[in-house]
This record gives sequence, C-alpha cells and structure tokens, in this order.
Amino acid sequence: MSARMSRQLIDNRRGDRTRVDNYNLLVLDSAFSFQAITSRGLEDSVTCRDLNGYFSHVWSVHPFASMVSDGEVDATGRAEVHELNERHTFIDGKVGRYDWLQGLPKLNFLLAQMGLLLQLRRLIRRERIGIIRAPDPLYNGLFALILSRLAGIPLLVRVGANHDKTFETTGTPMLPRLFPSRKMEKAVGKFVLARADCVAGANQDNLDFAIANGARREKSTLFRYGNLIDRLHFTDPASRTIDDDWFQTHAVAPHRFLMFVGRLEPVKHPDDVIRVLAELVRRGHDLKLLLIGDGRMRARLAELAAELGLSGNVVFCGNQTQEFLASMYPLSAVVLSPHTGRALSEAALAGARIVAYDVDWQAEMIESGVTGELVRHADWMAMADATEAILVDPARATRIGTGVRARAREMMDPDRLNQHERATYQRLLVDAAAASES
Repeated sequence: MSARMSRQLIDNRRGDRTRVDNYNLLVLDSAFSFQAITSRGLEDSVTCRDLNGYFSHVWSVHPFASMVSDGEVDATGRAEVHELNERHTFIDGKVGRYDWLQGLPKLNFLLAQMGLLLQLRRLIRRERIGIIRAPDPLYNGLFALILSRLAGIPLLVRVGANHDKTFETTGTPMLPRLFPSRKMEKAVGKFVLARADCVAGANQDNLDFAIANGARREKSTLFRYGNLIDRLHFTDPASRTIDDDWFQTHAVAPHRFLMFVGRLEPVKHPDDVIRVLAELVRRGHDLKLLLIGDGRMRARLAELAAELGLSGNVVFCGNQTQEFLASMYPLSAVVLSPHTGRALSEAALAGARIVAYDVDWQAEMIESGVTGELVRHADWMAMADATEAILVDPARATRIGTGVRARAREMMDPDRLNQHERATYQRLLVDAAAASES
C-alpha cells in the first residue's frame, strides 16, 4: 500500500468518515459463470457488491468458469473479460491455458491459474484495488490469500456453508475435483481461515464453523444474505405477477403444490421431498411438487418419482429466474427446506409456509409454530407430518407465514447490512494503512 494511500486512509479515520473514495474491490467467486449469471437473472447478486457506490468499481472473478459451464465458456485460453455495467466487470477464468496441452489437464490447469494470478496482480496495481474477498476458505480462499499477500492488501473470507456438516451428510469433499480428500480440504480451509484479515459468516452457524476451524474470533463478523437477494423478494407478495399460462401448461394449481428450491445434490436432500410428497398423496392430499434447480441427482429423482407412482405429480423446473421464484413462493402450499441457504431467505420474505430440517442455520430463521415448522434433520416422515399440519390448518398457515416474513425483513434488511459491510471494509482499509505506516 502506497504512503499516499496510507495517509489518506488515516486521515479518513481521524475524520470518522464512513466511505473511502476511489477504492475498488476484487471478488473471487466460483458459483456461476458470467453467462449463467446473465441467463438466470442473477445480476443483483453481483452488482450489490459495490455497496451502493462505496467501491468505485468491483471486479468479480470465476477462477475456472469453463470447468463448470457446460460449454458456455471456451475451455482453454486467456480469461474472458465482460462488462456487466459501468461499476462491475466479470472475469471468466479457464480450466486450461492451451489447446495443445489438453492431454495434460493438470499442467494445463496450473498454467491457466498462474496466468490468471499474474493478470489479477497487474489489475490490483493498475486499478487501485484495496480489498480482496473470497466466498469460501477452499480454492477461492487459497487463491485470494496468495494474491492478497503478493499485493499487500487485506483479505476478507465470507463463509456461506458448514463444510463439516456437509461432509457428515455426503461423505465427500466439497470440491472433490480439486481436493481428493476431506483431510486435505480441511487443512487448506484452516490455513486460509487462520490468515484471513476478516472472516464473515453468512449466518451464526457458518461463523461458528469458521471459528472452530481457525478463524480468529476478534476478526470475525456476520454478513447475512439480505443484500445479496434480488429486490423482487422484498416486494409485497400480494402484488407479485402471476403467470397463468405457466400454471395451465404444467397443470399446476396455485396453493396446491409443494416447492423445493436448490441444487439437486445429495447435501440438499431433494429425494426426501419426493418421499414427503408420496406420503401426503398416500394420505389423500391432492398435491404436486415443483423441484426448482438442477444437479447430478435429476435422473435419479425422476426414477424415484416413477417408482413411487408420482411421475405426474413432480414437475422438474430446472434453474429459473428470480422473477419466476418471486412469483411462485407466495402461491405454494408449503416450501420444503431440507437444507437451504439464500433460497430460505427468499421464501421467508414471501411469507411462505416453510417446513425445514434443523440443520446448518435454518433454526435462526424457522421457529416451530411461530415462523414455520422445524423438524429433526433427515427425518422426512416428520417433515411430512409438519407439512400436513399446515395444510389442514389455514389459521396456522397464515400465522407462520406472517411471522416468517416479519423475521426475514428484520434479519435481512439490505440497507442495514450494507452499512455494516461498509464499516467492516473501512476498518480493514484503515488497519492496513496503519500497519504500512508503522
């Protein structure tokens, strides 16, 4: 950090300013490629990162977009740069650097990542980037830690999952293509968390996980989902647009369907919601199930639905836009949440009737009889019982829907969360400046 930059930041601290002018942010995030973000209407989850102009510009980087893009991004070559808007640039990294090295994928991957590292190092120097942020302590976190040390700027790691609990459920590492064992993955996570300048949990459960795995409590905080959520989800549920044609085409009736939103992966237990549907149909309830999302389990879930005689009751919606989700949550009979992150907040903001497993952070949002129904983790029969209790008691359904919307609006208030994040970044920048002066 330059002496001029240090002096400006220290002057800012002395004047108790709450904004740093002309500083930029670099975010490492391997959730979605640029094309996936634009096709699914997820731009708000990226553009919110400037915190209403606190950062002059934000560069968001997927280090290996072509690994997970299913042909959306060329597999090899230089990283692709896309302008999302005047404040936001998105960079898609590649899984390999050269076409002629595809026979040596590990070497090709290493060369591509080294090239991206050098490209981002130059970007930091040229564009006055003051902070690096990573969404996990694994590959993104390790890459960001190396870059932060090379550049001499602070690293913030936001932890949005409890990897220990996920491993208990699936028995596989979070990133098996990059880390062959949980032991190696856990060691990397601890290494990064212990060295991050700040660790922010998406919720208390995730923050507790991070602290148990090396994060320093005095350098930890909460960054909840609220300012990552599309503003559509904060609108009045009664005023949201309804696509009557969609309901007619799919032979689905409003308020007569269950809803699941999430990746179709073992950690999310989508098979449990099909079993819940089967049990409720067996008890005489006329219901359908919308599975919104995609993943490796899709074919197996279709087979399970057929085995249970539910092929006509299960609608595989695939990945959907925020407009679709915002319109569907209020019209669902019950939203089933075996293990959900941001989507649980979206459903709560819609005043949906929610039944959730007691896992990860879900007890922070769902309180039985008050804001939904919370049942023992992986007990799908208990989930079926709790769902039926809502279906047969309209007063209960109304009460918990009103309760969960009120709790979500308070917990996920984006303006308050933005203010907290700005203050956290300000402290990081000032501390970095002070350290460079000493």
